[in-house]
Amino acid sequence: MTAETVLIIDDSAELRATVEAVLLYGGYEPLSASTGQEGLDMVAERQPDVILIDLELPDTTGLKVVEQLNRQGLKIPTIMMTGYGSEGTAARALRLGVRDYLIKPFTTEEVLSSIERALEDSRLRSERDRLSVLLQDCARCVTLFGDIGRAIVLDYDLDLILRQIVEAGISSTGAEAGSLLLLDETMQELRVAADLGQAQGMAGNLAAQAGDERLYPVLQAGIAVRLHSREECNIEIQTGRATRAVLQVPLQAQGRILGLVTVDRWIGVEPFSERDEQMLKVFADYAVLALERAS
Repeated sequence: MTAETVLIIDDSAELRATVEAVLLYGGYEPLSASTGQEGLDMVAERQPDVILIDLELPDTTGLKVVEQLNRQGLKIPTIMMTGYGSEGTAARALRLGVRDYLIKPFTTEEVLSSIERALEDSRLRSERDRLSVLLQDCARCVTLFGDIGRAIVLDYDLDLILRQIVEAGISSTGAEAGSLLLLDETMQELRVAADLGQAQGMAGNLAAQAGDERLYPVLQAGIAVRLHSREECNIEIQTGRATRAVLQVPLQAQGRILGLVTVDRWIGVEPFSERDEQMLKVFADYAVLALERAS
């Protein structure tokens, strides 16, 4: 897990060094700036998780920096560092949205406790946003499963169902293209049953051993395969398409391999995940069910 970053904005090199040591001890990654403008530049560049800012800076005040952050719509938890006698100003800072304030000299425990309190709300918001995205993703996938299930039960045209399965595979994994290939065991050939994306409209038969040899276990052993290359499009799939990331799962029924479904990315650089693999396996099972009902 990447350490959370804390930006210290203070003109005292000694104080910055002391607080940096405290942050490292607490498991945070420290960032430093000696003026308000340097701090704003660092915020734009690194987007820290927390800001520790002195009330008085060489070129401005900590309050003005906070006001500038507010105008920019940046909701970064901020802690004001002040001296004795500045409590009134600190109260004004709290009204501006500053989460806490520290009165110099402060202890290691006070710094770390203040940062934890400041991070608590942002962590909760991040978790809420993550769960919201997950919920939306689950709802979308349930809709896809329902649509395909209804198409199978209502005996829609097989080619239409297989195309719908490929579309769902592309959508649910964030892929850029996808295909469903059926295996002719006698001829050891693959027939393109559905193909969407860069090479849409491909037809005809392909050699079962075509493409990158690292993909062969999909048909030979019924094993799902995920490949990813950091280089530009150097993975060749069975259809001849060159890509950067590919995920393939077999279509299996009663010990027989009927073909495979594949999704890939040639622009996006992210590899496919285990979650993507599980999703595509579900759609592969739907494809097998549709093929069995049509036979």
